This record gives sequence, structure tokens and C-alpha cells, in this order.
Amino acid sequence: MWEKLYEISSISYQIRVVEETDLNSLLLVKPDASIHADRFQQQNSGKAVYFGAFINNYAIGYVLLSLDNKKDVMPYTNQEKCADMIDLLVIEPLRNYGIGTRLSLVCEEYCKEIAIPYLGLDVNPADNFAAKRLYERLGYHEVGELHLDGVYEYTDGQGNQGQYEDWCIDMIKRI
Repeated sequence: MWEKLYEISSISYQIRVVEETDLNSLLLVKPDASIHADRFQQQNSGKAVYFGAFINNYAIGYVLLSLDNKKDVMPYTNQEKCADMIDLLVIEPLRNYGIGTRLSLVCEEYCKEIAIPYLGLDVNPADNFAAKRLYERLGYHEVGELHLDGVYEYTDGQGNQGQYEDWCIDMIKRI
């Protein structure tokens, strides 16, 4: 078989607020329509902003910026408001191109515009070390204790079902 490796030197993409008409594209990133429907509902009620990264209107990543106060970090913010970055995800082939960084920075810019002084997130330091390192480079620091963020059902490649416990640490940054 004939094969040759080519590199993409620069990728142009757009970050914008996700719209409900983007659903089919979002399903290629994370194939769970109920998650996206919930996020659209939060956005429509003014509780969140759903940002997406797109190449030619095809979603390549997203993050939900919850504008509700991240209450568990309040002791570390002197009771000042803290928004919450939730589920930042970039498709596997386009990781390490700075798209996750840019999505994070867009959330920070938005918080500045609406005068929210802190931005927080949860990250699993063991299973998502690369993300934790990214957030540290962006100026986030750990607060609080390791906590169980959620338990998720999964099916592995052999069809075996199981549960995954997502143990996370809170990280915050003053914007």
C-alpha cells in the first residue's frame, strides 16, 4: 500500500456561541443529544453560554460556560462570584493545536465582559493530566479537596459494561 505523511501547518477555525441548528455537527464531537439539549436549555434561560469551535461550520470542540455561581469554591474567592467552565472538549485529531486554550480564553474574556471576577473548573488530575497541565499554564490553581464529580456508565470495546468514577479537583483563576 502506498502512503505518504502530510502536515497541516495552520488551521483556521471560528469560535462562536453554539446554536441549536449546530446539533448534528455537535453530535460528531459527542454523540449524546440529551446533553446538548440540556445545554441549549441552559443557554436559552440565560444560565450558561455554549461556545463552540468550528471549521467551515463543523464543530471540532466546545465548552459550556455556566454563569451560575460555582458554590463549592466560594471560600477561595472571598465570596465573589465564580463562573464554571464545564466539559471542554476538542476532537482527538485536532488536540494540541491550541483550540482548547483558545476556548478557555474566550470563557475568560466573556467573564470579564460581564464582570464575573473568577472562573473555575473541575479536572480529573489522574485521568486528564494534560488538561490539568493546560489549566495550570493558563494560571488556574487547585483549591479544595479531591471529590467525586460523577459516576458514568460505559461500554468497552468488547461490549462489557461498567462504571467510571470521575474524581476531580477544583481549579480557579481570578480574571
